[in-house]
Amino acid sequence: MKREGTPYTSVDSMEIEIADEKENIFFKRKELKVKLKHPKTSTPSKQELTKELEAKFNAEEDCIIIDYIFTKKGLGESEAKVKIYKEKPKVEKGKEEVKEVEAQASEAK
Repeated sequence: MKREGTPYTSVDSMEIEIADEKENIFFKRKELKVKLKHPKTSTPSKQELTKELEAKFNAEEDCIIIDYIFTKKGLGESEAKVKIYKEKPKVEKGKEEVKEVEAQASEAK
């Protein structure tokens, strides 16, 4: 399913428009390109955008991944790339945890 140009207005002074929506069946997620209008405020944070998308798509916070938010210079407009998973994504150990394990192993030698 592909949907373009669906407007959605928030209670705050941020307006969200879905520029592109694709269903990725393989990864069990929706992939969105979102246009944000925030004329009198700074670039919205990932947390603010996540809360808005939670309400719009009725999804859990852990299932929403925001890849980036880019703001056009001098304008109150931004673009964001978002992934909304049907299930909470399984994340492998982070690089920091791997480094800690490697450090502990080298100390044990």
